[in-house]
Amino acid sequence: MVPAVQEQKRKKIRLEFRSSSNLLKIVVAVLIVFSMAALLALGWMHSGLRERTQAQKDAAAALEQENRDLQEKIDNVDSVQGVQDIARDELGLVDPNTIVIQPETE
Repeated sequence: MVPAVQEQKRKKIRLEFRSSSNLLKIVVAVLIVFSMAALLALGWMHSGLRERTQAQKDAAAALEQENRDLQEKIDNVDSVQGVQDIARDELGLVDPNTIVIQPETE
């Protein structure tokens, strides 16, 4: 009895393909063109975001290097030699017992 019930539940589906109207064809064509334009715009935006992200990563790396350099200077301030190096390199100061010879400028 079970196979007979299954046969009754099975219905034959018949598909008919009809010619569609011109309006439907135009709507489908417009949707396809719009979708392609949207995909192109998204691709363009994605590449721009990727470039900006890389620029931000480069800037972050430069800032991290600057932070390391500044931390090194902070660590050297605790010593007399570190203070002398900063005074000489950044401020142009010299030890009073040092003789400075500068070439003449023309």
